[in-house]
Amino acid sequence: MYERCLNEAERILASDKDVIVPVKKIWEAVDKQGKRQGFEIPALPDFTALLEGDARFEFMPSLDENGDPMDGSQRDEADPQEELETLGFYSGDRVKLKSVELTPETLGGLIRRKVDLTMDALTKAWERRPEGDQNAEDQLLDILAKTQKLQREVKSTFSPEKMKELEAALDQAKKKKASASKTKKPAAKKRAPAKGTAKKKSRSAAVKPRAKKSASRPKSKRSPRS
Repeated sequence: MYERCLNEAERILASDKDVIVPVKKIWEAVDKQGKRQGFEIPALPDFTALLEGDARFEFMPSLDENGDPMDGSQRDEADPQEELETLGFYSGDRVKLKSVELTPETLGGLIRRKVDLTMDALTKAWERRPEGDQNAEDQLLDILAKTQKLQREVKSTFSPEKMKELEAALDQAKKKKASASKTKKPAAKKRAPAKGTAKKKSRSAAVKPRAKKSASRPKSKRSPRS
């Protein structure tokens, strides 16, 4: 029934640079396509269940079995969720395509984009800061400075060049491990003794050698009577 919906989710997820994407973000994009193309879209909880049950997707829940956040943080229902989502920050479950491998280059790009997104959001917050609140300005400036420093460090540490070098080193290590396992000779098996040999040995060990008879003394000749 919802095969077209799932196919559209697969297409959208395959084109997303982040690879690991919030389910709600995918659902909103599929919903837009459904309204344009005229196919039915389930509610978010049902859509989430469909992704979780489809073999093409790798589902990453945000809550554990007790309903608590997986990262250990506290849930805050008072967060301005809609405003955060307009800035690109989604809460909730994540999903990725199983066919897409998480390489060092992919992860490095993901981290750089997230930090850049945070910096853009803070810059917009500074532009919309309340006038006359010096304390709020000082706090925001401090956060901006720290985030800018983090942005520089992330760009240096997770640069595309370094991620490519790391990926090449990992590939080389995998190849060496694979070739080593192929060239490794199996341990020689001990040959079993031929049939009958063991029996002969056991018999010879069981039969004790007979003791030699002591040589009998020669009878003494009687002297003739005189």
